[in-house]
Amino acid sequence: MFGNEGFQNESYVMIPPQDANDAAIESAWIGMKEYGHATIVVMCGDTVGATMALTLDQATSSTGTATKTLAFTRLMSSGQKLLINTVSGTFVVGETVTGGSSSLTAEVYEVGPDYLLVRNLTGGTTWTTTETVTGGTSAATCKMNGTGEAENILLPTYTAPSSTFTIPAVTYKTYVIEIEASMLDVDNGFDHFQVDIADPGASSFVAGVVILKNPRHRGIPMPDALEAQKMTSTFT
Repeated sequence: MFGNEGFQNESYVMIPPQDANDAAIESAWIGMKEYGHATIVVMCGDTVGATMALTLDQATSSTGTATKTLAFTRLMSSGQKLLINTVSGTFVVGETVTGGSSSLTAEVYEVGPDYLLVRNLTGGTTWTTTETVTGGTSAATCKMNGTGEAENILLPTYTAPSSTFTIPAVTYKTYVIEIEASMLDVDNGFDHFQVDIADPGASSFVAGVVILKNPRHRGIPMPDALEAQKMTSTFT
């Protein structure tokens, strides 16, 4: 297989922008016979009314034959850096912190002397400057220095094998899953996978793209991964 050399060595399958409310979103069945790696990027828009379960499935054909779940271990979420001061106590990694006046919640990924790196959980990303932030496990407290920054950072969020994770009800966030072709049950003929996003029950705008990498053959156009499937809002 060839390495990454830009668009001539990659292929892209979109998950079109849409409201996930009232119907689950199902991506195309993406064939991995000609590729060694896939990066799945899912983005939330300006409305996320409820949490959404994202699941990966695998099948033996582009029509979803013998569908079963596909476990993954590499998941990242866009996070945020909180500048803090007037710290009392010691925050701990993994706990949920809550803003006293904004009521925002986030999970702590890293604790610094004057900052917290967090994954946002509820309420958004605009904290109230000088509000008190409290740790749910440690009971530590601090004051916000600003409203939060560095929302482009990606933080690892999940390491245990699982086929599903829950997208928080937070706007303007990005989630990235990395999978290898070898993670599919290739010994039993499973060489296609699909991204499924469950109906959240409230208006929630999402979109995504699957980037296929490490092709077995390079060139333009890249090897086919969709066969006769058409690009639509949901592939059913």
